[in-house]
Amino acid sequence: EALCWLARQSNLAECTKSLGYVPSGFLRSGSDAYRPDLHRELVDSFGCSVVEPWLAAHGDTSRCVLLGVSSGGNIVDHVARKAVLAGKLLEPVKVVAQVLMYPFFIGSIPTPSEIKLGNSYFYDKATCLLAWRLFLPDDEYDLDHPAANPLITGREPPLKLMPPTLTIVAELDLMKDRAIGYSEALRKVNIDAPVLEYKDTVHEFATLDFLINSREAKACTEDMAIWIKKYISLKGHELSY
Repeated sequence: EALCWLARQSNLAECTKSLGYVPSGFLRSGSDAYRPDLHRELVDSFGCSVVEPWLAAHGDTSRCVLLGVSSGGNIVDHVARKAVLAGKLLEPVKVVAQVLMYPFFIGSIPTPSEIKLGNSYFYDKATCLLAWRLFLPDDEYDLDHPAANPLITGREPPLKLMPPTLTIVAELDLMKDRAIGYSEALRKVNIDAPVLEYKDTVHEFATLDFLINSREAKACTEDMAIWIKKYISLKGHELSY
C-alpha cells in the first residue's frame, strides 16, 4: 500500500501483467494463447506496450527509476550496474536513478551496527547469515560476494558512473552502516546519493503491513516521492502533488 501510494505521488501507475494474458488481436488457436513463451515472444517482438497499454500511453523509458526493498535493494543495485555497463545497448531504456530501501548488504568485517544490533529486532545477524548461506552456492559462499557487499574493490562499473542513489535506512537496522557506507562512497565520487535515516524504526518499517500507516512510513514515502520526481520530471514540467 505504501509503495502504491508512492507511485501515485510520483504520477506513476501500478502496472501488472499475467503470463496467461494475451491482448486481443494476438490470440492463436488452441492452448497456444496461454503459453508463457508466447507472452515472452509478444513482449520481445512488439515491446512492452503490447502487454501494458498504459506504458504505451504514459511511460517514458528514458527516465526509469529503480526501487528495491531489503534484498530487492541488492537486486536493484546489480541491475543498475548492468544497465551502466550495457550503455546504449539498452536504448531507449535509461536508468536515471535508483532507490535502495534498507538494502540487505553484509560483509566479512562487521560494522558497528552489526555488532550493536546483531541480536535484536526483526533480522538478527544469525538470520542474515542463514539467508546468505541459502542464497549463495556452496562454492561461492562469501560475505564479500558482489551480491552481498557493495564496497568490495574491483566491482564494475566504477562508482563514478553509477546513477543517483537514494538510500533509506532504519535507525535500529543492523544492516544500516554498510548501506550508509555505500552512499558515502558514491558521494565521494560526486554522485547524488543522499541517505535518509528514520529514528526508532526497524528493517522494512515502511513496507511491512502492520507498519505502513506509521508516521515514519508515511514520511518516508513522501520523502522518496519528492526525490524521485527530481529525476523523472522534465525540466519546466515538474509534476505537482
